[in-house]
Amino acid sequence: MTRLANTQTDDGPSGVVRKSVLIYDGSNALFRAAAEAATHRSDDVVAVRWDAEPVQAFLEAQFDARPFAFIFVEGDSVHVGQETVGRVLRRAGVASPLVDKLKRAYAVGGDPFGRLVHGRTVADLDGSFSLSAAAAGHLAGLRQVQKIPVREAGTGEP
Repeated sequence: MTRLANTQTDDGPSGVVRKSVLIYDGSNALFRAAAEAATHRSDDVVAVRWDAEPVQAFLEAQFDARPFAFIFVEGDSVHVGQETVGRVLRRAGVASPLVDKLKRAYAVGGDPFGRLVHGRTVADLDGSFSLSAAAAGHLAGLRQVQKIPVREAGTGEP
């Protein structure tokens, strides 16, 4: 049985739905392919490169810095590092024992891997944090999905 999770958040009467945002290092074709694989079957997650302008503004507002990290914004939470690994893999239906092993591998190997592959140190930042209002504003355009109006047959009204 496949378990699906809807992380889109309805913002009320405006009819705007918020997508989750996966922030990743898009400087490497392998990571772009991995982000595509992690999000291609999901209409409620958008993958955005770490170096994108709105992401940089978001990081400054959320952390008062621009930490180089794997980040997943879901609802009103910001997940970073191994917490992002766990969230993304669980959404993809990966079994919990494997998720736990991959989270541990990220915790141990993330920093050396970051220096070797990315050419920079991965931020020493892990866990889940509340999304600040200031930071949320920088991602608003990336997270919005307009609902498609459905017209009642014969009325012409949405």
